[in-house]
Amino acid sequence: MQKYSALIPTYETKKHLKTLAIVHYKHEKSSITDGNDILHVYIPFTSTPLTEYWYSLNIPTDSTSQTQCHATGTEGWCADDENLFAACLVPDGPELAPASKQAYIRLIQLAEQLGYANIYRIWNYVGRINAPNNNGLERYRDFCLGRADAFEALKYAPTTLPAATGIGFQNGGVVVFLIARKTPQATNIENPLQVPAYQYPQRYGPKAPSFARATVIKVQNGFCLYVSGTASIRNHTSLTQNIEQEIAITIENIQQLLKTAATKYPTFKQSICDSLKIYVRHKKDIPLVSQAFQAAFGVEAAQAPVLISDICRAELSLEVEGVFRAP
Repeated sequence: MQKYSALIPTYETKKHLKTLAIVHYKHEKSSITDGNDILHVYIPFTSTPLTEYWYSLNIPTDSTSQTQCHATGTEGWCADDENLFAACLVPDGPELAPASKQAYIRLIQLAEQLGYANIYRIWNYVGRINAPNNNGLERYRDFCLGRADAFEALKYAPTTLPAATGIGFQNGGVVVFLIARKTPQATNIENPLQVPAYQYPQRYGPKAPSFARATVIKVQNGFCLYVSGTASIRNHTSLTQNIEQEIAITIENIQQLLKTAATKYPTFKQSICDSLKIYVRHKKDIPLVSQAFQAAFGVEAAQAPVLISDICRAELSLEVEGVFRAP
């Protein structure tokens, strides 16, 4: 077993590295399939198609590690003895909370049963995220209720919740995927400029969002910092005067996470940005946003793709996640 490996994304194929999963953001219905020992997750995005390759850091394609893959159309997983990529589809309905709770419990228990208990990053793509459900509750808040109920049922303490993203797509239920590994080491990071998401007041929904602002894990040659979906929020209030303000505050929030990580792991003072994934609500904002984040974090354009999507708060126009590496 290759200990202290991790899964990180790339947006160009790397034939010398072991790919466990490919996420396809394209004009196609949600589904989960497998082929050639690779899991394929399809998420409906009509405006900005993107292919995302999840590969095992420090594990070459000729490694002797055994790859196992399984998919049913609505859930699936792929693992290589150290790393796990797992995904499931939550069916759409008048309310998302009950099905989201059950899907989360099933997916997390699956990871634990397979031996990959160290879940360090989760993604949640919610169809029509800002629209109301049949009871008038915003669908993101509806989803957050089910997610929180699942973590409570599984006895997760709030401080142990991993980094996460919650973002919108055009139609459908929820697509959830996570990455985990066997090596039991992860450190969650909070942003002193923001209230922890799990402590948000009830004005943001019946249950607060369940995630850490970032998670650090040790890898063979250093550390990886997985930054959650980050937006223009101070304390718990959205700052949305214009897109320039949203860019500036979002950059400051990510920079603060790097500073906080460096207080625990000083090597993050020499960190590099491995990738960003940028979500914008309005197509017209793409050039300005892309230029600003590439300049701020020194990331190549190919490793900082932009998706047009709804954001978890209706008033926000921008959200950014990323992976940073330190020696």
